Amino acid sequence: MSIEGAILVWLAIGAGIAGGVFLVARSAVQIGSVAYRVIEKQLTAKEATQQTAILTLGMAAALLVTALIAGYAIWFIFGMLLDNGLAGGG
Repeated sequence: MSIEGAILVWLAIGAGIAGGVFLVARSAVQIGSVAYRVIEKQLTAKEATQQTAILTLGMAAALLVTALIAGYAIWFIFGMLLDNGLAGGG
């Protein structure tokens, strides 16, 4: 693989992980906002439960995708090390 190709792969991996972390953090903030609106009596318990469930599913999906991207990055690193003979064995 060329240097340019490797840089593009790492850029895509970094952007994917950063995006996933952003979505997880944003979902957590939104769940906090739902809790606040319940305390302030702006939402009913049913509405809060529905919104929290949707946000939790979104957070779980973002975590899964982020984990897959990070797993691919680890696989990619070990693949490069093995291809270059840097993983031991002489």
